[in-house]
Amino acid sequence: MSVDRPLVRPTSIYLPTPDYAPRVAVVPKKSVPPGYWQNLEATNPFSFELVMRDIIPGAGHSPDLATPVGRARLDIMIERGIYEYHEEPAYYVYRVSDGVRTQTGIVAEVDASAYDRGLIKRHEHTRPEAEASLVDALKRIQANSYPMCMTYKHAGINALIDRLVDEAPMIDFLGQDGVQQTVWKVEADDEIAELESCLANIDALYITDGHHRAAAGAALARETVAEHPESTGLEPYNYVMGVIYPSQQLRLIEYNRLVSDLDALTDVEFVERVSQQLKVERIHSDNPEDARPDRPGVFGMLVGTKWYRLTVPDDLLHTEDPYGSLDVVLLNNLILGPILGISDPRTSERLEYVPGTVPLEYVASREPPGAFFLVHPTRMDQVAAIADRGLVMPPKSTWFLPKITSGLFVRLLR
Repeated sequence: MSVDRPLVRPTSIYLPTPDYAPRVAVVPKKSVPPGYWQNLEATNPFSFELVMRDIIPGAGHSPDLATPVGRARLDIMIERGIYEYHEEPAYYVYRVSDGVRTQTGIVAEVDASAYDRGLIKRHEHTRPEAEASLVDALKRIQANSYPMCMTYKHAGINALIDRLVDEAPMIDFLGQDGVQQTVWKVEADDEIAELESCLANIDALYITDGHHRAAAGAALARETVAEHPESTGLEPYNYVMGVIYPSQQLRLIEYNRLVSDLDALTDVEFVERVSQQLKVERIHSDNPEDARPDRPGVFGMLVGTKWYRLTVPDDLLHTEDPYGSLDVVLLNNLILGPILGISDPRTSERLEYVPGTVPLEYVASREPPGAFFLVHPTRMDQVAAIADRGLVMPPKSTWFLPKITSGLFVRLLR
């Protein structure tokens, strides 16, 4: 049996008490060093990492663990009052700020089947083995603890969020990663009605971070529904937890490109080859920041100790082609491939991706690389255009900061 169900709905959720929140919430890790768990048990036994211990790749599950992990650990934390259950379904406003960038969105539940129906749109490939690992983790813990992040084109939520954050928060702390974490509950009837009216206008959501979480949530829902034909579609396992950001709140960070060699070309030969494709201007400045692109279609380039500004000719910008007009694609097609011989940016060992947050002084002070390229950040409307066409972005095209934490919002699936 199935019923009509909303794309987005309020959630019943566990939140840590304000006193415990700074110790509970964590930024997920991919691996940990030897002795990490023993030290964490001794210094912060309330960390949500200890719930996730036996499913973190490389952490190693030991049969002689002295303390519980996984769902058993979470249940103990709930019993001891570290988490409080907010049973009445509600929406929450969640803000993260690293002092430079601030993002504020709505925490809610999203229909997992919307991923399969193309209403939760992706712009990255997912790896089957990573999806399977996350499905296994969800089965073992039977809880969502790390929301996926999404945005939308038009819904009018931004003005409402601005009003809501003027109220006193229920949780507010500086996280272990230096990011301020703040949570408000949407409680007033008129605010709830206004928010739900806005959410009803959303016809599609775009994943900004959490492609594998979305895929795993959809896979678990399909599998569980197959095992339970009496499912109505409204059960918790049919929904995934997400943070829905107004697009105005999001700022993408670029990944710059560092190439280890010039493919047997001298500096002079390489710059001459580039000048046959793009307009090349030497930057006579001691400040590397002067080389940062100020608009799409412009690159900064370091060759040896000299900085240049590269401008793509207007007739090559492919404005009618959302994929071909991406700056990272233009860089691949005009320079990395034809001049430097990097045919596959996904696999080339000569190509390194450098986050845009890395100081340019650090890059410039390294042993002179073959070439270093500064790219303009991808725009959110470009990401949406790619997702709408069922395409995927090139590797390392998007990066959203600041990151959210795991364990701050915990939603049980059973």
